[in-house]
Amino acid sequence: MTEINVDIGGTFTDCVATRADGTVATAKALTTHHDLSAGFLRAVGELAGAFGVATDELLAETEAIRYATTLGTNALIERNGPRLGLLTTMGHEDTVPIGRCRQWGDGLAASETRDLARAERPVPLIDPERIVTLVERVDYDGRVLIPLDEEEVRDRLQQLVGQGVRGFVVGLMNAHANPDHELAVRRVIEQEYPSQFLGRFPVICSHEVSRRSGEYVRQMTAIIDAYLHRFTADRLSDLRDRLRDRGYGGQLLLVHNSGGMGSLARTTPVQTVHAGPVSGLYGSRRVAEAHGYDSVVTTDMGGTSFDVGVVVRGSVRFYDFNPVIDRWRVQVPMMDIKAIGAGGGSIARVDPIAGVAVGPASAGSNPGPACFGQGGSEPTVTDANLVLGYLDPDNYHDGAIKLDRRRAERAIERRIARPLGIDVIEAARRIRRVVDERMGAEMFREITVKGYDPRDFAVFSFGGGGPLHACGYAAALDAPKVVVPPHSSVFSASGAAGLELLHIYERSTWMMLFDPLTKRRLTDFARFNAIVEECRAQAVADFAADGYGPDDFEVTLELDCRSSGQLFVTTFASPVERIESDADLIAVIEAYFAEFRDRFGDLALTKEVGVSIDVVRLRARVPREPLRRAARPSREGGIEAARTGERDCWWTAGGLARTPVYAYRRLADGAAISGPAVIEAPDTTILVDPGWHGRMDEHGFFTMTREDAA
Repeated sequence: MTEINVDIGGTFTDCVATRADGTVATAKALTTHHDLSAGFLRAVGELAGAFGVATDELLAETEAIRYATTLGTNALIERNGPRLGLLTTMGHEDTVPIGRCRQWGDGLAASETRDLARAERPVPLIDPERIVTLVERVDYDGRVLIPLDEEEVRDRLQQLVGQGVRGFVVGLMNAHANPDHELAVRRVIEQEYPSQFLGRFPVICSHEVSRRSGEYVRQMTAIIDAYLHRFTADRLSDLRDRLRDRGYGGQLLLVHNSGGMGSLARTTPVQTVHAGPVSGLYGSRRVAEAHGYDSVVTTDMGGTSFDVGVVVRGSVRFYDFNPVIDRWRVQVPMMDIKAIGAGGGSIARVDPIAGVAVGPASAGSNPGPACFGQGGSEPTVTDANLVLGYLDPDNYHDGAIKLDRRRAERAIERRIARPLGIDVIEAARRIRRVVDERMGAEMFREITVKGYDPRDFAVFSFGGGGPLHACGYAAALDAPKVVVPPHSSVFSASGAAGLELLHIYERSTWMMLFDPLTKRRLTDFARFNAIVEECRAQAVADFAADGYGPDDFEVTLELDCRSSGQLFVTTFASPVERIESDADLIAVIEAYFAEFRDRFGDLALTKEVGVSIDVVRLRARVPREPLRRAARPSREGGIEAARTGERDCWWTAGGLARTPVYAYRRLADGAAISGPAVIEAPDTTILVDPGWHGRMDEHGFFTMTREDAA
C-alpha cells in the first residue's frame, strides 16, 4: 500500500510517498501554473523512479492521494470566476458592496496599511447591479416575520439571468438561525433550471457555508465559495480523470485549511484556499507532540513566500475563526498562518528609505531567479545566497538544476550594488540581512499577538529555503533553538500524510452562563445540549457518506465566550460535551477564565463579570494512527566521514571564512557540528552560522542551538 501527498507551491510542487513498510520517497518539480496537474504528474514520475517502478504502476498501487491545491487561490488572484448574482433581503442590498470599516485594511501588506488614506476597496466579485432583493424577513431567533413570495423569486431570477448570470448566491437575513427561506429560493431556482438541462446554474446558500451570525462575513463566505466552485470543480475533476486513466483507483482527498481533509464530494472550494501551508503546520504539531516540544513556531520558506504558524500544546490559538481570504473576511475556521513575500525567489530592489527591500514580488518558477538561467534578470534571495557561497552551483536540487553565479552577480550588481555604490558581496549580504529581519519580525508579531514570549519557543524550519536562513531569522527573533526535520524541503507535503478526516460544525447562539447583576445562571441545559446534538447528527450524516459509522469518529467541543462589556470573544475547549448539572456549568465557566488568564494575565479579568456563549463549535474527526517511518540507516565513521570539502562563505559575523561542507545523508546519529558550516541535503541546504551548534538525532532531525543558550 502506498500513499502520495502533494503540496503545490508558487515555485515548486512537492510530493512525498509513503509505503506500508515505512519507506519514504520525495520529489520536487517546478510548478506548472498553466496546468497544475502537469507538474504534479512530473513529480509522481520522480517518485516512481525512486521506487524503481513505472508511473502507472505506482499509481495503481496507491491507496490515497492527499492533495493540497492552490486552484482557489489562483482563481481569486486572476479574477477569472463566473458572473454571479446575489439574492438578499430587501433593505440589505448594500451590505456586501459597503462591507465593513476594517475592509479597507483587510488583506493589505503591512506597508500599505500605514497609508490607508490611499487604500481602495477591493474590486467586488459581484457587481452591485447583479444584487437583487426579496421582500422577506426572519428575525435573530429564527422566527418568520415576513413570508417569502416564490413568484417574486422567479421575477428576480429572470432579472439576473438577463444580465448573463451563471451562478447564484442566496444570502438572506438571519438565515443561520432559520434557513427555510434560503432553501425555498433554491427550490425555485432548481424548478426553473432543472439539473438535466445545460442551462442549470450552481446555487450556494449562505447557511450551508456558515451557521454563524454576521451578515456581511457569511455572505462573503458564500460568494467566494460560489466564485471558486465551477473553476475548482472542473480542474479537480479533470485531475481525477487523468489519474484514473493512468491506473489510479484510490481516493482523491483534499487538504482543508482547517487542518483536516475530506473527499472531493465533501469539500467546499473555500476550504481549499491556503490549504498547502496548513499541512506543514499540522505536521509540526504532530512532531512537537512526539518530541516533547510544548511551544513551537513553524516557518516554511519556499520560493515565493514565508509562512509562519504557532503551535502550543493544548491551545486553540493556532486557529483563526474569521480569516481574510484575498481582501475579504470570511467565516471559515482556518489554521492561523501568516504569509509574507519572502522566499528564495523574492526580488530585491533599491528602496529610497530602507536602502534595500526584498519582496513581495517573486520571480516564481518561470523565469525564476537570475541564476536559474531561464530568462530571469532580477536579483533574488537565491541569487544572493549563491554569491555569498552558501549554495553549490553544481549541486543545487541534488544536481538537477545548475546555477549560474555570473548571472546572479550581474543581476545584483546592476540592480543593487551600482545604484547604492557598494560591491556585489555587500549588496548580497544586505539582501540576506533584510529578508532575515523581515522573517524574524513576522515571527515575533505572530507569537506576541497571541500572548506568548518568543524566547520560550523552538523554531521549526522547513521549506526549500528555511534551513538556509533559519539561524538568521531565529537570531532576529531571539529564539534559542532551531529544529530542521528530515525531508524539510517537502515537509508540508509530508505533513499531509498525518491529516485526519475532519469536519467542523458551528452554530451561533446567545446564552448567558452567569449574570452577576441578577445572579442568574443558565438553567436551560436542554437548549445548549440540543445545539450540540444537532451538530453531532450532522457529523453522523457526513461521515456516513464517506463510509464511517458513529463509533468511528471522535468529537471535541469548543465555545466562543465573552464577558460583560467585551466586544471580542475568547475561544477555548469545553471540558464537557454536554451540560447536565451545575458542576458541568461551573467547569465550563472555569475553563473560560483559565484561558483568559493564560492569554492576558491574572489581573486582566475578575470572576465577578458575566459570561455568555456566542458560538458553539463541534470538531468531528476520524482518528488516524501515526505513520510508520522506516528507521534511518546507521552511518559509520565520525563527523569527518560526512565531510565533502570546503568553500569560501561570507558570514554576517566574521566575514569571509573557509567553511567546511558536509553531506546530510552521511551524518551519523549524534553527529555534532559547530558553526560556521554548510550541510547539503538533496533538496535543501542547512547553514550553521557562527555561534551556533548543531546535532543530528537518530530520526534525522538536525537541532541547532545558540552558544549563549546552550
